[in-house]
Amino acid sequence: MILLSDANVLIDLGYVQGLDILCQLETIEVLDVVLEECDHVSQPNLVADILEAGVQPIETKTEWFQEAQVYRQGNLSNPDLLNFYYAKAHRRLLLTNEKPLRTLCQQQTVTVHGTLWIIQEAYQRKLSTPATLCQWLETLSNLDRRLPKQVINQLKDTLGCS
Repeated sequence: MILLSDANVLIDLGYVQGLDILCQLETIEVLDVVLEECDHVSQPNLVADILEAGVQPIETKTEWFQEAQVYRQGNLSNPDLLNFYYAKAHRRLLLTNEKPLRTLCQQQTVTVHGTLWIIQEAYQRKLSTPATLCQWLETLSNLDRRLPKQVINQLKDTLGCS
């Protein structure tokens, strides 16, 4: 299955230098409007790193915005709405940590996972050492990346983090 990534997942993986691991999971796509969200002074090389890792940019079509409006709810941003629409229309697994977007995916039976799932997959597929993945969790926790503490603690137990 092809994975479609939201900006927050790419930002998380940029902080831990994990973009190459992401691209070892499956083919990864990112909408161009989402890629633009990754262009920030806090991670000045992130967009280049994303593309260099092998994430495939998808050019957003103007008609998608109109077609996506039927799914608008709550405070979803336009990039979030477009991400959902593309994932649903093209049968992609959506990677996001945004709660409103995850809720919409669950309501519409679009498969959705986040950063912690990527770490779990990297561990199960032996794409990285447990020690490295423990460091990722530590880094993300220190950056206050709004990840569920209970799931982080379970993952730390699985990985054998100290």
